[in-house]
Amino acid sequence: MRRQRANRLAVYAKRWIYRILMRKKKQEHINVDLEEEESLNPYLFQIREIIEQILEKRNISYEVFSPVMIDGKDSEATLMAAELLAEDLNHLTILTDQPAYFENYADNMYEERGLLVEIFPKNLPKTADFSSDELQGNVILDFEKPKENSFRIKFGKKLYIPVFKKAWEPAGNLDIAVPIGYNTVIVKGKKTEKEMSYFDKFERAFYGNEIIE
Repeated sequence: MRRQRANRLAVYAKRWIYRILMRKKKQEHINVDLEEEESLNPYLFQIREIIEQILEKRNISYEVFSPVMIDGKDSEATLMAAELLAEDLNHLTILTDQPAYFENYADNMYEERGLLVEIFPKNLPKTADFSSDELQGNVILDFEKPKENSFRIKFGKKLYIPVFKKAWEPAGNLDIAVPIGYNTVIVKGKKTEKEMSYFDKFERAFYGNEIIE
């Protein structure tokens, strides 16, 4: 099961890297949609380490971390982040217009980890109130992109982290400024893909010392 999960993560990783590389290549030759250019988050692969640091700063243990993911049109990005965050989670909620896309993931996580993944349709009103304690979850991860901003979110005391709507920006050295609600939090990042071999990075991250077949 560990190898199967590693294979899935490696596939997502290579696809995302390819998209970022192709985006940069297009910039060199043609005019691209600037909004789309800004919406590809280059720190997405570090989301586990980034979230762990944010939780530590807010005195929230990973054991009680209960994310609510608002899926966008790019469900592959949401699924990849869910895979990266899954270990040690007890509960995960996904709001999506494509529930069938996440069914295999939900089944696999329950079988492999006992993780309960609840999937609900994203039939949200113009203003979605996530502040109520009735909604199980303490961190909202919004995977919608700027053009998909179809509703306003009331998050109250819950942590609201837009993954694409607001840029995650470098803040000196390897630091990253991550938007949370109306503020930002500075976390430590890793070396970027420019400074490392792409395949070697994911080989270390997902396979450890195992031999790749």
